[in-house]
Amino acid sequence: MHNGIIYISKLTVKNGILCLQWKIRRENHMRKYFQSAGALLLAAAMLTGCSSAQPAEEPAEETAEETTPEGTYEVKMGATVTDAGQYVDRMTIDFGSDVRVSDVDYETFEVHMTSTVDYGAEKGNPYAYYDASAPLKVVGVETDGGVVTVLFDQSQAPTLTWLGEGRNYPAVLEFTVTQTKELTLTTKDGRELPFTGEYTCSAASYKDLDCPEVAAYTDVQDEINYQFHKGSNDKLIVFFHGNGEGDFPVKDTNNNITQILANRGGAAWVTEAQEVFGDASVMCFQAPNMWYFAVKDNLLEPCYNEIQKVIEENKINPEEVYLSGASAGGFMSTRMIIAYPDLFKAAMINCPALDAANARSESDDAIPTDEELAQLLNSDTKIWLVQGETDSSVDPEQCSKRIWNIITNGAEITETHVEGDLGIGSAFTTYETADDKYKLSLYETFDLAEVTGISGETRQGGKLKFAEDYDQDGIYTEVKYNDHWSWIYTLRNNPEAADGTHIWEWAVK
Repeated sequence: MHNGIIYISKLTVKNGILCLQWKIRRENHMRKYFQSAGALLLAAAMLTGCSSAQPAEEPAEETAEETTPEGTYEVKMGATVTDAGQYVDRMTIDFGSDVRVSDVDYETFEVHMTSTVDYGAEKGNPYAYYDASAPLKVVGVETDGGVVTVLFDQSQAPTLTWLGEGRNYPAVLEFTVTQTKELTLTTKDGRELPFTGEYTCSAASYKDLDCPEVAAYTDVQDEINYQFHKGSNDKLIVFFHGNGEGDFPVKDTNNNITQILANRGGAAWVTEAQEVFGDASVMCFQAPNMWYFAVKDNLLEPCYNEIQKVIEENKINPEEVYLSGASAGGFMSTRMIIAYPDLFKAAMINCPALDAANARSESDDAIPTDEELAQLLNSDTKIWLVQGETDSSVDPEQCSKRIWNIITNGAEITETHVEGDLGIGSAFTTYETADDKYKLSLYETFDLAEVTGISGETRQGGKLKFAEDYDQDGIYTEVKYNDHWSWIYTLRNNPEAADGTHIWEWAVK
């Protein structure tokens, strides 16, 4: 009887015969019906004047209370900005506050994502560097009441596309979610309901993903666009991105987001770095084309003016303005210090791409001269340079080492070897001046092979080692990236001085 009771749903008299129509309801839901049913049975006995009931002409029906939820559930997708950029890494389904979800494992859901190019010659085509045929790899499942969260490998589903035009650009995304095994929904009254549902996902780009690192910023459209995080203290961090994150010539898209999505150049300052800098304000500029046009197109002055505006409007202490840049952004950082020697307290400059500037900008004066680099000595800005011992994209000898040799000429230098992160990442050597003003960290590289540089020269290039936890299990494993990606170390506060001080702490002291 379904652990329930019988109640009368309809009482009629037909051709002098009492007709009772009954249903079965579960006892713990239908206690109120029990009283009603008793009253109706008493009334029936009085009407018939006998203790026996005549059979009803209408057949008795047995119906049970609804045992499974109905409807289609909207799936929310989430993402994290990793060292390699923003990747979809979780989905959340809310079955409601009236149930508790269980019996969900790695095989319960199958999720596919498509990535379509949205700019340039390949616009409208599937992204060639992403395999849409494979479901997203599930690496974890979490349940909390009626909410289930499925975790995905953080190295599989990027939200950016790398274009043949030499830029990162947001993809058009589409998700298909299929439930392949039953799960269980337990109601508040203890009923366990097996359930297989239908699901939709409206997320179509990075804009529709739950990503705290992106949400921390606001899009500011100006002469030089930038993403802005308004902090709560009086510090300001300025970050200049690498060459792959700029807009297209004449600011064709004004997307002003790839500098946040492509690596942790924006994410670091609003997450872990807050332990050192506090909730500092952050400006992440986007080049209208390339930072290599800093001199040719006069990009330095508008950046300076916009920084000054942020300082004034947000009560920033002018003595607490910090600078960081990667690759082309390292070049731009160097140019900014030369042009504005009193603007920054400290600069964390990664693989500064000085040697590429003339060729990229099609000019002969983009690369700073030795005399211009010597002007860094007239600045109060302290500088920590970071690069791989080899760099397949820009030559350390012509970039970080060149700057280092000029600003430390004749100075006393100490040298410290430091083991790699968690014993996994590349080891490195830090060189530093006695006054603590200038430092250089060079990271060990592996898998060396011959590469051709921007000027056609032949030299060595290889890989850098990093400790990553892309399967979100709390255990770090070795991942190798191109030896140009040394900015990852700075954005993880890894470079270390002889006294044990790391690069972020050095910047603020």
